[in-house]
Amino acid sequence: MKPALLVTLAAACLLATSCGTIKQTIRGPVEAVVTLPSATPGQLEQCIVSASPNSHAEAGVRALRAGEWELAKTGFSQALVDESYDHASHYGKGLAYELSGDLPMALACYETAVRFATEEPNPDYAASITRVKAKLGR
Repeated sequence: MKPALLVTLAAACLLATSCGTIKQTIRGPVEAVVTLPSATPGQLEQCIVSASPNSHAEAGVRALRAGEWELAKTGFSQALVDESYDHASHYGKGLAYELSGDLPMALACYETAVRFATEEPNPDYAASITRVKAKLGR
């Protein structure tokens, strides 16, 4: 893996419970670490987004890096047309929904990612479910 390249993007966060800046660290051509507001005001959480070996999933990760939430949703959705059980694309799509402020859809995507990641459990998936439920007051 190449050394980490730090790219900071400032974007308005349209989350229902808080606003903040989004910082992203790019760790390769198809992976990013996204820092976003947690459910606790003033605190941040990091999420690692990795594309599955699919050009649409890679496009979704690249769109997340650029702060293009709608393009990210489209990329991950297309990846899921190719492979509906792709837990990484469900997670990436959920992150794009969360960043665009659609918390119920984000939660549904994260829950699907957990369901399909039975052989490769990812702690970020469960943490994202907890974060979004807290933001929704559940």
